[in-house]
Amino acid sequence: MLPDPVRARVSPDDPELTRLIRAERIRMLFASTVPVALFSGIFAVALAALVAPQVGKEHAAIWAGLCVLASILRVVHLSAYLGSSNRAHAIWLKSLNIACLVHGGIWGLAGLFMPVQDIVTAAVVVATLVGACAVCTFTLQAHIVPSMLMNLPLLLPASVMLFTRLDAYGIFGGVGLLCLLGLMMFESRRVERRITELLWLRFTTDRVARERAEALKLAQRHSAIKDQFLATMSHEMRTPLHGILGLARLVHHRLPPRPGLLTDARQQVELIERTGEHLLGIINDVLDFSRIEAGKLQVNPSAFELHGLVHDVLSVLAVTASEKGLNVHEHIDLPAPCWVRGDAARLRQVLHNLVGNAIKFTEMGEVRVRIGRSGQHTSQAELIGFQIEDTGVGIPPQHLPLIFEAFHQVDGTFGRRHNGTGLGLTISREIARAMGGDLVCTSVMNKGSVFTLMVPLPATRIEQVDLDLSEQLDTAPAPETSERPLCQVLLAEDNPVNAIVAEATLANLAVNVTRVENGLQALAELQREDHPYDIVLMDCQMPELDGIEATRRLRVWEHNRGKRPVPVVALTANAMNTDRERCLAAGMNDHLAKPFRQDELEALLMRHLKGKRLQPSVTASDPA
Repeated sequence: MLPDPVRARVSPDDPELTRLIRAERIRMLFASTVPVALFSGIFAVALAALVAPQVGKEHAAIWAGLCVLASILRVVHLSAYLGSSNRAHAIWLKSLNIACLVHGGIWGLAGLFMPVQDIVTAAVVVATLVGACAVCTFTLQAHIVPSMLMNLPLLLPASVMLFTRLDAYGIFGGVGLLCLLGLMMFESRRVERRITELLWLRFTTDRVARERAEALKLAQRHSAIKDQFLATMSHEMRTPLHGILGLARLVHHRLPPRPGLLTDARQQVELIERTGEHLLGIINDVLDFSRIEAGKLQVNPSAFELHGLVHDVLSVLAVTASEKGLNVHEHIDLPAPCWVRGDAARLRQVLHNLVGNAIKFTEMGEVRVRIGRSGQHTSQAELIGFQIEDTGVGIPPQHLPLIFEAFHQVDGTFGRRHNGTGLGLTISREIARAMGGDLVCTSVMNKGSVFTLMVPLPATRIEQVDLDLSEQLDTAPAPETSERPLCQVLLAEDNPVNAIVAEATLANLAVNVTRVENGLQALAELQREDHPYDIVLMDCQMPELDGIEATRRLRVWEHNRGKRPVPVVALTANAMNTDRERCLAAGMNDHLAKPFRQDELEALLMRHLKGKRLQPSVTASDPA
């Protein structure tokens, strides 16, 4: 019998599997035709020569000739089967049954001709027939019908002839042959069922493997489509969002803080900024979640000062807390300064999420942030614990194991009362685990919750390095500063709104800007022998020639002429990890995703423009 899972998966009326099993069964029946036919002819001739003196040479010769003819017909039948284009057709099993019946009947004639009174000759004939029966049972075990049609006419005549002796030897021999025949049929039936079961399992396993391979291919295709969709939608949303945020920040910067209509205008512009930044946060959450699902979440460790990072996060969120009448207390039990090695951006993201959630879901009371060494170690370093405690409503015990699941919210009304995607805690825990730590939560209803982030942040030593450009600008005498050459920037941007934002941002940094609208124009500018540009800010998606291909051609041109490579930075709304890798692989030096802030662009320029004059305005830290 087939196992239950197999029976559940394939039913007997499954035409495809029925056809495959019938084809394989017929193939197994025909597989041993040549050796069986060969040995059948040889042993028939040998037996005829051996018993010819007792049964008569003529009878023995006729019988041997019929056996040889039957063997030849079996080989011809095999050739016709092998030449057929439809070997699974039922006609081949029917014709094989007829061939086996004829072949077995011819061999069975030896039992009719044997001299039953000559016990030695009779024993030789019976032994030969028993051997032939065993061979037939073994070679035809895939189906009981041809086995039965071969063996019944092969042994029954000999059994009947032995009974005609009417003595103990005859009765014993006849009964023995009948018992042997019954045992052969029973074994043939058992083996046939076993082969049937194995064939069902084989073909269903093949089907499952094929379906799994197809499902995997389909899943990979869907994953690729999803990635492409996310990348496209991210770009298409970030491009206008960059323009909206950039223009809102420019207007907000230029509106004087005067009472009356201007104050209302400033507040409305601030609302546009906050709404845009909230939308940007949602886009980033979706992208991070897609990276987590694809197993592509990466951390990039570097040295950073922990006190400064925590202070930056809390100072930003303190404004929101104060608007709700909440106090945010911090206690850092670490030496100051505390230089560690880790992914500062990802740690900032998690802390901002956890503290922001604590403020969001706390109506009154306070939020406490405690940071210190945990005393626990990993293979990387001692774990540093970040404990964020609030006095909010708490989390019901039945929901506590589910809060880190994607899109899970304790109360369905939270989606209406609080903004959010339901992905923040999921992303935060995955980031913590990617950094080698973990994020856990404890909570008491109506008393509050405590989120504990544990991450390995090994201490690091900061070697004495040359002052960066900003320090040089701060310490250099004013005549020296004015003598520094102005930075010459080539901006390749086809979107007019984004171009306005970028040019205004660069104007705040006191640099000279030349704008082109596509990659061909950018190449034409950069392939001038005396081009003055210190850096190129290149959009990736532009008409006629995109920024990726333009950079590839530029690098080839510079290499062929022995030119010093000009720094090229991608300013693009493509924010996926693969986009950054594509930019760097094309020869770009850096990547800054839109929407970006003025301080981010300033930091990027400082990294790549050593020795050039860069004079941020007094609002350089303001959004741009």
